[in-house]
Amino acid sequence: MARIIGIDLGTTNTVVAVMEGGEARVIPNDRGSRLTPSVVAFSPAGDVLVGESARNQAVVNAARTIAHVKRKMGQPVAAEIDGKRHSPEEISAFILAKVKRDAEQYLGEEVREAVIAVPANFSDKQRKATVEAGRIAGLTVLRIMNEPTAAALAYGVRGDGVQRIVVYDLGGGTFDATCLEASGTHFTVKASRGHSHLGGIDFDQLLADRVLARFREQSGFDLSGDSVLLQQVYELVERTKIELSSRTEASCALPFIAAGSQSVHLQFEIAREEFNQLISDRVQESIALTRSAVEDAGFDAVGIDALVLSGGSSRIPLVHSLLREALGVNEVALVNPDEIVALGAAVQANALAQSQQLIHLRDVVSYSLGVEIDNGRFVRLLPKNTQIPVEITRVFTTVSDNQDAVEIHVLQGEHPEAGRNESLGRFLLTGIREGSRGEPRIEVAFSVDADGIAHVGAHDVDTGARQNITVHPSPEDEGDGSRQIRRHVEVLIDRTISRRRVAGTMVDPSFAREIEDLIAHARRALARDDVKTLRECRLALETVIDELMIQTGEAGGLQERYEGA
Repeated sequence: MARIIGIDLGTTNTVVAVMEGGEARVIPNDRGSRLTPSVVAFSPAGDVLVGESARNQAVVNAARTIAHVKRKMGQPVAAEIDGKRHSPEEISAFILAKVKRDAEQYLGEEVREAVIAVPANFSDKQRKATVEAGRIAGLTVLRIMNEPTAAALAYGVRGDGVQRIVVYDLGGGTFDATCLEASGTHFTVKASRGHSHLGGIDFDQLLADRVLARFREQSGFDLSGDSVLLQQVYELVERTKIELSSRTEASCALPFIAAGSQSVHLQFEIAREEFNQLISDRVQESIALTRSAVEDAGFDAVGIDALVLSGGSSRIPLVHSLLREALGVNEVALVNPDEIVALGAAVQANALAQSQQLIHLRDVVSYSLGVEIDNGRFVRLLPKNTQIPVEITRVFTTVSDNQDAVEIHVLQGEHPEAGRNESLGRFLLTGIREGSRGEPRIEVAFSVDADGIAHVGAHDVDTGARQNITVHPSPEDEGDGSRQIRRHVEVLIDRTISRRRVAGTMVDPSFAREIEDLIAHARRALARDDVKTLRECRLALETVIDELMIQTGEAGGLQERYEGA
């Protein structure tokens, strides 16, 4: 039977593990290290370097070295090297392919499948981007699981009886706090909170800013414009930060910054107390999120049995002291915080490989999921901390008379205003029964699978018209999706023509000409299959439709339908 590996694709380091002899074990890389730096570099000769080899040359090749790509997953950004654009998914795939090769060398067999752990507060887009990175790397991702849940799994499988576990997961780039109940092989997540931009690299930046400012004051040299020296400073302060976890004072030194009549050296002593003051506000953010998760889970009333630390930054002494003060419980120290997530992912991978279900795990959605309705409001269909997998259905209706299509705008977030939440995508349901506003019954079904990925369906109860999709990013955020964009623009052209006809003489002649020009422009883009122009036309057509509906006293989209309406 082929082996399934567990991967912690971290902001700073990536760790891979596998089950051997009933125990989860970390797989060393080709250099014998248990941690592989999540760094990718492109050499001047065109070679792609990953891991230690990429990190070691970063000082002299900073512009062609990419680190911390995890924070960009799911975003429409790219790194351009030698005229070629590399998406965050592609950069992450280089890292995954590297640890895949290391695992194959260690196991002596091909590895095709994996479980990958991600931050609990990763969005739907970020989870899909991680699956895509795995696919590019040649891996079938059997499960996306939350990092703190993986950490609890690695710890909890060692214990018996019912345990209330709090996982404090402070990594290089992200933070999560998750509360679980474990009973034998049954694990149930009760609540989770997190922050996608809170981690060790933020502490490094605070310390680097202090060191650079102090050096500028004392020497008159400003290093902010020198990428090579900056890279050296960042590596220096990271080592200093790590040293301060075991010592009360550490030296921060970089010799021969400048030469002339007198050499200039960067050299400072950094006390742990000074470092604590620098990072105190950010650490307090993580403590506040942890307390909120504990309250959401109801653990503040019944007590906590175990506090599990995960992520390298959880080693910082200030974290330990503030957690003990806030929760009244000491951390358990049975598993290396750098490795615990990968070990838990390996436990889950082994469970998936078995013919019978050995572990029963129920996680939660980290954000509320719902749709936009009239007046830009957000309706939650699945509230935050709903256990998954789950499915729910809600009936909506139209906002205009004789409305023959409706756009479903899917979002995630906690704000009552749709525009303040993250858009997961839009799709059109056409062929609905035309009638007076409020009459049609449009059933919207939301489901979230065990990977935390959302699926949305909509159908008209009367005509049977149906649209089922796995939510994808909006067309303007997609790397491709030509067919979907074409279909969307075609429907929008039809809707624009229909709305223009309804508006009749209410439309100003100059606006009418703009509409005609836009439709012609969109049709030319369709004929050329010009995706970039089609994205622009999509936005323009939506704006025109909204304006036409305003002029005719109508509004677009969905509204809630109440029985008896």
